[in-house]
Amino acid sequence: MTSGVDAARVSHTPKRSGAGGSIGTWTRRGVLSALGAGAAGVVLLGPRRAQDAPADRIVIDYWEKWTGEEGRAMQRVVDRFNQSQARIFVRYFAISDIDRKASIAIAGGTPPDIVGLWNYNVPAYAASGAIEPLDEMFGTAGGGVGLRLEDYAPAVREMMRYQGGTWALVNTCGSIGLYYNRRLFRDAGLDPEAPPRTISELDAIAEKLTVVEPGGRLQRAGFLHTEPGWWTWFWGRYFGGNLYDAMNDRATAGAAGNLEAYRWVTGYPRKYGTKNLVGMQAGLGNYSSAQNAFLAGRVAMVLQGPWLANVIGQYAPELDYAVGAPPVADGLYVRDEPIAMLDSDVLMMPRGCRHRAEALEFMAYTQRQEIVEELSTVHCKNSPLVRTSERFIAGHPNRYVKVHGELAASPRAFIFPRTASWSMFRDEMEAGFHRMWRLEDSPESVLAGVDARMQMAIDASRARRERREAGAEA
Repeated sequence: MTSGVDAARVSHTPKRSGAGGSIGTWTRRGVLSALGAGAAGVVLLGPRRAQDAPADRIVIDYWEKWTGEEGRAMQRVVDRFNQSQARIFVRYFAISDIDRKASIAIAGGTPPDIVGLWNYNVPAYAASGAIEPLDEMFGTAGGGVGLRLEDYAPAVREMMRYQGGTWALVNTCGSIGLYYNRRLFRDAGLDPEAPPRTISELDAIAEKLTVVEPGGRLQRAGFLHTEPGWWTWFWGRYFGGNLYDAMNDRATAGAAGNLEAYRWVTGYPRKYGTKNLVGMQAGLGNYSSAQNAFLAGRVAMVLQGPWLANVIGQYAPELDYAVGAPPVADGLYVRDEPIAMLDSDVLMMPRGCRHRAEALEFMAYTQRQEIVEELSTVHCKNSPLVRTSERFIAGHPNRYVKVHGELAASPRAFIFPRTASWSMFRDEMEAGFHRMWRLEDSPESVLAGVDARMQMAIDASRARRERREAGAEA
Protein backbone atom coordinates (compact mmCIF):
# COMPACT_ATOMS: atom_id res chain seq x y z
CA MET A 1 0.00 0.00 0.00
CA THR A 2 1.33 3.38 -0.90
CA SER A 3 -1.37 5.78 0.21
CA GLY A 4 -4.33 6.23 2.50
CA VAL A 5 -6.79 5.52 -0.28
CA ASP A 6 -4.96 2.34 -1.18
CA ALA A 7 -5.06 1.26 2.44
CA ALA A 8 -8.77 1.95 2.59
CA ARG A 9 -9.30 -0.17 -0.50
CA VAL A 10 -7.33 -3.07 0.93
CA SER A 11 -8.74 -2.79 4.46
CA HIS A 12 -12.35 -2.82 3.35
CA THR A 13 -12.27 -5.26 0.48
CA PRO A 14 -13.48 -8.74 1.43
CA LYS A 15 -10.51 -11.01 2.06
CA ARG A 16 -10.41 -14.65 1.02
CA SER A 17 -7.75 -15.76 3.44
CA GLY A 18 -6.67 -14.97 6.94
CA ALA A 19 -6.88 -15.88 10.55
CA GLY A 20 -10.62 -15.78 10.58
CA GLY A 21 -10.63 -19.17 8.94
CA SER A 22 -7.06 -20.43 9.27
CA ILE A 23 -5.67 -19.90 12.73
CA GLY A 24 -7.21 -23.04 14.13
CA THR A 25 -5.54 -25.12 11.40
CA TRP A 26 -1.98 -24.11 12.28
CA THR A 27 -0.45 -26.72 14.60
CA ARG A 28 2.80 -26.09 16.44
CA ARG A 29 4.47 -28.92 14.51
CA GLY A 30 3.32 -27.43 11.22
CA VAL A 31 4.58 -24.01 12.17
CA LEU A 32 7.98 -25.30 13.20
CA SER A 33 8.22 -27.14 9.88
CA ALA A 34 7.28 -23.98 8.03
CA LEU A 35 9.93 -22.03 9.90
CA GLY A 36 12.55 -24.67 9.30
CA ALA A 37 13.43 -23.06 6.00
CA GLY A 38 15.90 -20.77 7.73
CA ALA A 39 16.02 -17.36 6.13
CA ALA A 40 12.58 -17.91 4.62
CA GLY A 41 11.17 -17.93 8.13
CA VAL A 42 12.63 -14.49 8.82
CA VAL A 43 10.99 -13.12 5.69
CA LEU A 44 7.75 -14.82 6.63
CA LEU A 45 7.55 -13.32 10.09
CA GLY A 46 8.84 -9.87 9.29
CA PRO A 47 11.97 -7.85 10.06
CA ARG A 48 13.82 -7.60 13.34
CA ARG A 49 15.85 -4.41 13.85
CA ALA A 50 17.38 -4.61 17.33
CA GLN A 51 19.70 -1.71 16.56
CA ASP A 52 16.69 0.62 16.52
CA ALA A 53 15.97 0.08 20.22
CA PRO A 54 17.91 1.68 23.10
CA ALA A 55 19.62 -0.91 25.25
CA ASP A 56 18.18 0.42 28.51
CA ARG A 57 14.49 0.09 27.57
CA ILE A 58 11.92 -2.69 27.52
CA VAL A 59 11.25 -3.27 23.81
CA ILE A 60 7.79 -4.22 22.57
CA ASP A 61 7.14 -5.14 18.95
CA TYR A 62 3.99 -3.86 17.26
CA TRP A 63 2.93 -5.39 13.94
CA GLU A 64 0.54 -3.39 11.80
CA LYS A 65 -0.86 -3.62 8.26
CA TRP A 66 -0.58 0.07 7.42
CA THR A 67 1.99 1.54 5.06
CA GLY A 68 2.03 4.83 3.15
CA GLU A 69 0.56 7.88 4.88
CA GLU A 70 -1.51 5.70 7.21
CA GLY A 71 1.62 3.90 8.37
CA ARG A 72 3.52 7.15 8.78
CA ALA A 73 0.70 8.53 10.94
CA MET A 74 0.92 5.51 13.24
CA GLN A 75 4.72 5.75 13.31
CA ARG A 76 4.40 9.35 14.53
CA VAL A 77 2.17 8.13 17.36
CA VAL A 78 4.74 5.47 18.24
CA ASP A 79 7.55 8.03 18.18
CA ARG A 80 5.71 10.38 20.52
CA PHE A 81 5.00 7.56 22.94
CA ASN A 82 8.67 6.56 22.90
CA GLN A 83 9.66 10.17 23.59
CA SER A 84 7.08 10.61 26.36
CA GLN A 85 8.83 8.24 28.78
CA ALA A 86 12.16 6.47 29.21
CA ARG A 87 11.11 2.93 30.16
CA ILE A 88 9.39 1.42 27.09
CA PHE A 89 10.40 1.46 23.43
CA VAL A 90 7.84 0.44 20.80
CA ARG A 91 9.09 -0.86 17.46
CA TYR A 92 6.61 -0.47 14.60
CA PHE A 93 6.69 -3.05 11.81
CA ALA A 94 4.53 -2.80 8.68
CA ILE A 95 3.71 -6.42 7.80
CA SER A 96 2.12 -7.62 4.58
CA ASP A 97 -0.36 -10.50 4.72
CA ILE A 98 -0.46 -9.75 8.43
CA ASP A 99 -3.32 -11.99 9.52
CA ARG A 100 -1.67 -15.13 8.14
CA LYS A 101 1.77 -14.22 9.46
CA ALA A 102 0.40 -13.32 12.87
CA SER A 103 -1.36 -16.70 13.01
CA ILE A 104 1.87 -18.52 12.25
CA ALA A 105 3.91 -16.46 14.72
CA ILE A 106 1.42 -17.02 17.54
CA ALA A 107 1.17 -20.75 16.90
CA GLY A 108 4.96 -20.98 16.73
CA GLY A 109 5.47 -19.17 20.02
CA THR A 110 7.20 -16.13 18.49
CA PRO A 111 4.45 -13.48 18.41
CA PRO A 112 4.78 -9.72 18.49
CA ASP A 113 3.57 -7.98 21.64
CA ILE A 114 0.78 -6.18 19.79
CA VAL A 115 -0.85 -6.89 16.43
CA GLY A 116 -3.13 -4.63 14.41
CA LEU A 117 -5.83 -6.54 12.50
CA TRP A 118 -9.48 -6.11 11.49
CA ASN A 119 -12.51 -6.35 13.75
CA TYR A 120 -13.77 -9.49 12.02
CA ASN A 121 -10.61 -11.30 13.17
CA VAL A 122 -11.55 -10.96 16.84
CA PRO A 123 -13.94 -13.94 17.21
CA ALA A 124 -11.63 -16.44 15.51
CA TYR A 125 -8.56 -15.30 17.42
CA ALA A 126 -10.41 -15.25 20.74
CA ALA A 127 -12.13 -18.61 20.19
CA SER A 128 -8.85 -20.31 19.31
CA GLY A 129 -7.00 -18.89 22.30
CA ALA A 130 -4.63 -16.92 20.07
CA ILE A 131 -5.03 -13.61 21.92
CA GLU A 132 -5.05 -12.43 25.50
CA PRO A 133 -8.13 -10.87 27.13
CA LEU A 134 -8.03 -7.12 27.77
CA ASP A 135 -10.77 -6.80 30.39
CA GLU A 136 -8.28 -5.47 32.93
CA MET A 137 -7.81 -2.30 30.87
CA PHE A 138 -11.31 -1.15 31.75
CA GLY A 139 -11.84 0.38 35.15
CA THR A 140 -9.22 1.05 37.80
CA ALA A 141 -9.45 -2.13 39.88
CA GLY A 142 -6.70 -4.71 39.53
CA GLY A 143 -4.25 -2.30 37.94
CA GLY A 144 -6.57 -1.28 35.11
CA VAL A 145 -5.74 1.84 33.13
CA GLY A 146 -9.20 3.34 33.40
CA LEU A 147 -10.59 2.89 29.89
CA ARG A 148 -14.39 2.87 29.80
CA LEU A 149 -16.52 0.91 27.35
CA GLU A 150 -19.16 3.64 27.48
CA ASP A 151 -16.69 6.05 25.86
CA TYR A 152 -17.04 4.09 22.61
CA ALA A 153 -20.00 4.04 20.23
CA PRO A 154 -22.35 1.10 20.97
CA ALA A 155 -21.42 -0.89 17.87
CA VAL A 156 -17.73 -0.27 18.55
CA ARG A 157 -18.12 -1.89 21.97
CA GLU A 158 -19.46 -4.99 20.23
CA MET A 159 -16.38 -5.10 18.01
CA MET A 160 -14.09 -5.15 21.02
CA ARG A 161 -15.93 -7.97 22.77
CA TYR A 162 -16.66 -11.63 22.15
CA GLN A 163 -18.61 -14.07 24.33
CA GLY A 164 -18.61 -11.76 27.33
CA GLY A 165 -14.95 -10.76 27.26
CA THR A 166 -13.00 -7.81 25.87
CA TRP A 167 -10.34 -8.88 23.39
CA ALA A 168 -9.45 -5.86 21.28
CA LEU A 169 -9.22 -2.08 21.16
CA VAL A 170 -10.51 -0.12 18.17
CA ASN A 171 -8.11 2.48 16.85
CA THR A 172 -9.83 3.62 13.64
CA CYS A 173 -13.28 2.89 12.26
CA GLY A 174 -15.66 3.94 9.51
CA SER A 175 -19.40 3.76 8.98
CA ILE A 176 -20.95 3.05 5.58
CA GLY A 177 -23.22 5.78 4.22
CA LEU A 178 -24.95 6.57 0.93
CA TYR A 179 -22.85 8.86 -1.26
CA TYR A 180 -24.79 10.57 -4.02
CA ASN A 181 -23.97 12.95 -6.86
CA ARG A 182 -25.87 16.20 -6.25
CA ARG A 183 -25.31 17.51 -9.80
CA LEU A 184 -26.83 14.40 -11.32
CA PHE A 185 -29.76 14.73 -8.93
CA ARG A 186 -30.38 18.29 -10.13
CA ASP A 187 -29.99 17.34 -13.80
CA ALA A 188 -32.66 14.66 -13.34
CA GLY A 189 -35.05 17.09 -11.63
CA LEU A 190 -34.45 15.55 -8.20
CA ASP A 191 -33.96 17.42 -4.93
CA PRO A 192 -30.21 17.34 -4.10
CA GLU A 193 -31.08 17.81 -0.43
CA ALA A 194 -33.33 14.73 -0.33
CA PRO A 195 -31.43 11.44 -0.71
CA PRO A 196 -33.52 8.24 -0.68
CA ARG A 197 -34.53 7.06 2.77
CA THR A 198 -36.14 3.75 1.84
CA ILE A 199 -35.51 0.99 -0.66
CA SER A 200 -38.55 1.99 -2.70
CA GLU A 201 -37.28 5.58 -2.85
CA LEU A 202 -33.83 4.32 -3.83
CA ASP A 203 -35.29 2.28 -6.69
CA ALA A 204 -37.38 5.19 -7.95
CA ILE A 205 -34.48 7.65 -7.83
CA ALA A 206 -32.06 5.13 -9.34
CA GLU A 207 -34.40 4.62 -12.29
CA LYS A 208 -34.50 8.37 -12.99
CA LEU A 209 -30.72 8.56 -12.83
CA THR A 210 -30.05 5.52 -15.02
CA VAL A 211 -29.21 6.15 -18.67
CA VAL A 212 -29.72 3.21 -21.05
CA GLU A 213 -28.42 3.34 -24.59
CA PRO A 214 -30.15 1.67 -27.56
CA GLY A 215 -29.65 -2.07 -27.28
CA GLY A 216 -29.74 -2.01 -23.50
CA ARG A 217 -26.16 -0.93 -22.79
CA LEU A 218 -25.94 1.13 -19.59
CA GLN A 219 -24.22 4.47 -19.95
CA ARG A 220 -24.92 5.35 -16.34
CA ALA A 221 -26.41 3.44 -13.42
CA GLY A 222 -28.37 5.18 -10.73
CA PHE A 223 -27.28 2.49 -8.28
CA LEU A 224 -25.34 -0.78 -8.52
CA HIS A 225 -25.10 -3.39 -5.80
CA THR A 226 -21.71 -4.38 -7.20
CA GLU A 227 -20.18 -0.93 -6.86
CA PRO A 228 -17.88 -1.20 -5.02
CA GLY A 229 -18.99 -4.77 -4.22
CA TRP A 230 -16.92 -5.09 -1.05
CA TRP A 231 -19.79 -6.14 1.24
CA THR A 232 -21.90 -8.59 -0.74
CA TRP A 233 -23.08 -10.18 2.52
CA PHE A 234 -24.77 -7.19 4.21
CA TRP A 235 -27.87 -6.46 2.13
CA GLY A 236 -30.14 -8.43 4.44
CA ARG A 237 -29.42 -6.07 7.34
CA TYR A 238 -31.27 -3.26 5.55
CA PHE A 239 -34.33 -5.52 5.43
CA GLY A 240 -34.18 -6.61 9.06
CA GLY A 241 -32.24 -9.80 8.35
CA ASN A 242 -29.12 -11.21 9.95
CA LEU A 243 -26.80 -13.98 8.82
CA TYR A 244 -26.00 -15.31 12.26
CA ASP A 245 -27.81 -15.79 15.57
CA ALA A 246 -25.05 -15.42 18.15
CA MET A 247 -27.24 -16.37 21.11
CA ASN A 248 -28.04 -19.78 19.63
CA ASP A 249 -24.88 -20.12 17.50
CA ARG A 250 -26.96 -20.67 14.38
CA ALA A 251 -26.53 -19.67 10.74
CA THR A 252 -29.60 -17.70 9.63
CA ALA A 253 -28.84 -16.78 6.02
CA GLY A 254 -32.23 -18.11 4.92
CA ALA A 255 -34.19 -15.83 7.27
CA ALA A 256 -37.07 -13.81 5.81
CA GLY A 257 -35.25 -10.46 5.80
CA ASN A 258 -32.29 -11.91 3.92
CA LEU A 259 -34.55 -13.57 1.34
CA GLU A 260 -36.39 -10.31 0.78
CA ALA A 261 -33.10 -8.45 0.38
CA TYR A 262 -31.59 -10.75 -2.22
CA ARG A 263 -34.85 -10.96 -4.15
CA TRP A 264 -34.58 -7.17 -4.35
CA VAL A 265 -30.92 -7.42 -5.41
CA THR A 266 -31.74 -9.83 -8.23
CA GLY A 267 -34.48 -7.47 -9.41
CA TYR A 268 -31.78 -5.26 -10.94
CA PRO A 269 -30.27 -7.85 -13.31
CA ARG A 270 -33.80 -8.97 -14.18
CA LYS A 271 -34.73 -5.40 -15.05
CA TYR A 272 -31.59 -4.24 -16.84
CA GLY A 273 -30.21 -7.56 -18.04
CA THR A 274 -27.38 -9.56 -16.51
CA LYS A 275 -25.17 -9.10 -19.54
CA ASN A 276 -25.62 -5.34 -19.47
CA LEU A 277 -24.87 -5.03 -15.74
CA VAL A 278 -21.86 -7.34 -15.82
CA GLY A 279 -20.60 -5.57 -18.92
CA MET A 280 -20.91 -2.18 -17.30
CA GLN A 281 -19.13 -3.36 -14.16
CA ALA A 282 -16.25 -4.68 -16.25
CA GLY A 283 -15.81 -1.25 -17.82
CA LEU A 284 -15.67 0.73 -14.58
CA GLY A 285 -12.38 2.19 -13.38
CA ASN A 286 -10.29 1.34 -10.34
CA TYR A 287 -11.31 2.58 -6.92
CA SER A 288 -8.21 4.75 -6.42
CA SER A 289 -8.37 6.63 -9.71
CA ALA A 290 -10.17 9.39 -11.55
CA GLN A 291 -12.09 6.59 -13.31
CA ASN A 292 -13.69 5.48 -10.05
CA ALA A 293 -17.31 4.84 -11.03
CA PHE A 294 -18.73 7.40 -8.61
CA LEU A 295 -16.13 10.08 -9.33
CA ALA A 296 -16.55 9.65 -13.08
CA GLY A 297 -20.35 9.89 -12.87
CA ARG A 298 -20.92 6.36 -14.16
CA VAL A 299 -22.79 5.41 -10.95
CA ALA A 300 -24.82 8.12 -9.25
CA MET A 301 -25.18 6.58 -5.78
CA VAL A 302 -22.89 4.22 -3.85
CA LEU A 303 -22.65 2.81 -0.37
CA GLN A 304 -19.19 3.69 0.90
CA GLY A 305 -17.16 4.65 3.93
CA PRO A 306 -15.69 8.04 4.88
CA TRP A 307 -12.37 7.15 3.25
CA LEU A 308 -13.97 7.81 -0.15
CA ALA A 309 -13.43 11.52 0.53
CA ASN A 310 -9.67 10.96 0.23
CA VAL A 311 -10.13 9.61 -3.30
CA ILE A 312 -12.49 12.45 -4.19
CA GLY A 313 -10.05 15.01 -2.82
CA GLN A 314 -7.21 13.56 -4.86
CA TYR A 315 -8.94 12.94 -8.18
CA ALA A 316 -12.19 14.94 -8.30
CA PRO A 317 -12.03 17.79 -5.75
CA GLU A 318 -14.83 19.71 -7.53
CA LEU A 319 -17.30 16.83 -7.30
CA ASP A 320 -20.62 18.01 -5.86
CA TYR A 321 -21.63 15.17 -3.57
CA ALA A 322 -23.37 14.59 -0.26
CA VAL A 323 -23.79 11.71 2.19
CA GLY A 324 -26.91 10.30 3.81
CA ALA A 325 -27.97 7.22 5.72
CA PRO A 326 -28.27 3.94 3.78
CA PRO A 327 -31.84 3.33 2.56
CA VAL A 328 -33.77 0.59 4.36
CA ALA A 329 -36.89 -1.46 3.74
CA ASP A 330 -39.92 0.83 3.88
CA GLY A 331 -41.25 -0.44 7.19
CA LEU A 332 -37.88 -0.11 8.93
CA TYR A 333 -37.19 3.59 8.40
CA VAL A 334 -36.66 5.59 11.61
CA ARG A 335 -35.15 9.02 11.02
CA ASP A 336 -32.92 9.18 14.10
CA GLU A 337 -31.99 5.49 14.17
CA PRO A 338 -30.34 4.67 10.84
CA ILE A 339 -29.21 1.16 9.97
CA ALA A 340 -25.57 1.30 8.91
CA MET A 341 -22.56 -0.98 8.96
CA LEU A 342 -19.48 -0.10 10.98
CA ASP A 343 -16.05 -1.48 10.10
CA SER A 344 -12.83 -1.00 12.05
CA ASP A 345 -9.17 -1.71 12.64
CA VAL A 346 -8.29 -3.23 15.99
CA LEU A 347 -5.32 -3.80 18.28
CA MET A 348 -4.94 -7.19 19.96
CA MET A 349 -2.40 -8.80 22.27
CA PRO A 350 -1.22 -12.19 20.98
CA ARG A 351 -0.94 -15.17 23.27
CA GLY A 352 2.66 -15.39 24.46
CA CYS A 353 3.18 -11.63 24.54
CA ARG A 354 6.55 -11.11 26.28
CA HIS A 355 5.82 -7.76 27.93
CA ARG A 356 2.15 -7.64 28.82
CA ALA A 357 2.14 -4.63 31.16
CA GLU A 358 4.19 -2.52 28.79
CA ALA A 359 2.07 -3.50 25.79
CA LEU A 360 -1.08 -2.56 27.70
CA GLU A 361 0.44 0.83 28.51
CA PHE A 362 1.07 1.62 24.86
CA MET A 363 -2.32 0.30 23.79
CA ALA A 364 -3.99 2.57 26.35
CA TYR A 365 -1.98 5.51 24.99
CA THR A 366 -3.43 4.94 21.51
CA GLN A 367 -6.96 5.28 22.92
CA ARG A 368 -6.51 8.89 24.05
CA GLN A 369 -9.02 11.11 22.29
CA GLU A 370 -6.36 13.29 20.67
CA ILE A 371 -4.55 10.22 19.32
CA VAL A 372 -7.74 8.59 18.04
CA GLU A 373 -8.76 11.80 16.29
CA GLU A 374 -5.30 12.30 14.79
CA LEU A 375 -5.29 8.82 13.25
CA SER A 376 -8.94 9.10 12.18
CA THR A 377 -8.20 12.36 10.37
CA VAL A 378 -5.26 10.97 8.42
CA HIS A 379 -7.14 7.76 7.64
CA CYS A 380 -10.20 9.82 6.66
CA LYS A 381 -12.52 7.99 9.06
CA ASN A 382 -15.00 8.93 11.74
CA SER A 383 -14.01 8.49 15.38
CA PRO A 384 -14.97 5.32 17.28
CA LEU A 385 -15.54 7.44 20.40
CA VAL A 386 -18.83 8.84 21.60
CA ARG A 387 -17.40 12.33 22.02
CA THR A 388 -15.52 14.21 19.32
CA SER A 389 -13.85 17.61 19.43
CA GLU A 390 -14.92 20.59 17.33
CA ARG A 391 -11.40 20.68 15.95
CA PHE A 392 -11.74 17.12 14.65
CA ILE A 393 -14.97 17.89 12.79
CA ALA A 394 -13.71 21.21 11.41
CA GLY A 395 -10.38 19.87 10.18
CA HIS A 396 -11.50 16.52 8.79
CA PRO A 397 -10.94 15.84 5.04
CA ASN A 398 -14.48 14.43 4.76
CA ARG A 399 -16.92 17.31 5.18
CA TYR A 400 -19.63 14.77 6.03
CA VAL A 401 -17.69 13.12 8.86
CA LYS A 402 -20.41 14.26 11.27
CA VAL A 403 -22.93 12.20 9.29
CA HIS A 404 -20.65 9.18 9.53
CA GLY A 405 -20.33 9.76 13.26
CA GLU A 406 -24.11 9.81 13.62
CA LEU A 407 -24.38 6.56 11.67
CA ALA A 408 -21.79 4.94 13.93
CA ALA A 409 -23.60 6.14 17.06
CA SER A 410 -26.99 4.78 15.96
CA PRO A 411 -28.47 2.06 18.19
CA ARG A 412 -29.13 0.13 14.97
CA ALA A 413 -25.57 0.30 13.65
CA PHE A 414 -24.29 -3.22 12.93
CA ILE A 415 -20.96 -5.00 12.55
CA PHE A 416 -19.64 -8.21 11.03
CA PRO A 417 -21.33 -11.31 12.49
CA ARG A 418 -19.52 -12.41 15.65
CA THR A 419 -18.70 -15.96 14.72
CA ALA A 420 -15.29 -17.64 14.60
CA SER A 421 -16.38 -19.10 11.24
CA TRP A 422 -16.82 -15.67 9.65
CA SER A 423 -14.08 -16.09 7.03
CA MET A 424 -15.91 -19.07 5.50
CA PHE A 425 -19.27 -17.32 5.92
CA ARG A 426 -18.03 -14.31 3.97
CA ASP A 427 -16.66 -16.42 1.16
CA GLU A 428 -19.87 -18.46 0.93
CA MET A 429 -21.96 -15.29 0.72
CA GLU A 430 -19.73 -13.69 -1.87
CA ALA A 431 -19.78 -16.74 -4.13
CA GLY A 432 -23.53 -17.04 -3.70
CA PHE A 433 -24.07 -13.35 -4.39
CA HIS A 434 -22.39 -13.59 -7.77
CA ARG A 435 -24.48 -16.62 -8.74
CA MET A 436 -27.61 -14.67 -7.82
CA TRP A 437 -26.40 -11.52 -9.60
CA ARG A 438 -25.87 -13.50 -12.80
CA LEU A 439 -29.28 -15.15 -12.30
CA GLU A 440 -27.62 -18.54 -12.22
CA ASP A 441 -29.26 -19.49 -8.94
CA SER A 442 -32.16 -18.25 -6.83
CA PRO A 443 -31.90 -16.49 -3.44
CA GLU A 444 -33.87 -19.34 -1.88
CA SER A 445 -31.44 -21.98 -3.12
CA VAL A 446 -28.28 -19.97 -2.43
CA LEU A 447 -29.20 -18.94 1.11
CA ALA A 448 -30.43 -22.41 2.05
CA GLY A 449 -27.12 -23.84 0.86
CA VAL A 450 -25.15 -21.24 2.81
CA ASP A 451 -27.09 -22.09 5.95
CA ALA A 452 -26.48 -25.83 5.60
CA ARG A 453 -22.74 -25.53 4.95
CA MET A 454 -22.18 -22.83 7.55
CA GLN A 455 -24.03 -24.66 10.28
CA MET A 456 -21.75 -27.63 9.75
CA ALA A 457 -18.72 -25.35 10.05
CA ILE A 458 -20.12 -23.59 13.13
CA ASP A 459 -20.87 -26.90 14.84
CA ALA A 460 -17.37 -28.19 14.06
CA SER A 461 -15.80 -25.00 15.39
CA ARG A 462 -17.82 -25.24 18.59
CA ALA A 463 -16.81 -28.88 19.05
CA ARG A 464 -13.12 -28.02 18.64
CA ARG A 465 -13.44 -25.21 21.18
CA GLU A 466 -15.18 -27.48 23.69
CA ARG A 467 -12.49 -30.15 23.30
CA ARG A 468 -9.77 -27.57 23.80
CA GLU A 469 -11.43 -26.14 26.90
CA ALA A 470 -11.96 -29.62 28.32
CA GLY A 471 -8.29 -30.40 27.77
CA ALA A 472 -7.22 -27.17 29.46
CA GLU A 473 -9.37 -27.96 32.51
CA ALA A 474 -7.93 -31.45 32.74
